[in-house]
Amino acid sequence: MKKLLTILLLVGVLYGQSDTLTFEVNGLVCSFCAYGLTKGIGGLPFTDEKSIFVDIENQIVKVALNKNYTAVPHLKQAVEVIKESGYEVYKVFLNGVKLSG
Repeated sequence: MKKLLTILLLVGVLYGQSDTLTFEVNGLVCSFCAYGLTKGIGGLPFTDEKSIFVDIENQIVKVALNKNYTAVPHLKQAVEVIKESGYEVYKVFLNGVKLSG
């Protein structure tokens, strides 16, 4: 798994694409939930509010990282913000590849 993750990160760097984290969560019920998560995660240094998509119906949060950042060191921060906001993270994907859950 670590080899695959390393290869994916290198491919992203080589092609200049930013990483995308996708979280499947429990508890999103309204647009205020989406707004709060967008503000919370958007305040982290590796992304911004314009790079976050919250899908209430499917309970998904997508975060595009700014270029020059990779997901691995910042994954824990994003999960902490989601949990502190009152939601449970039950699956995590990096560029479409399942990491946990």
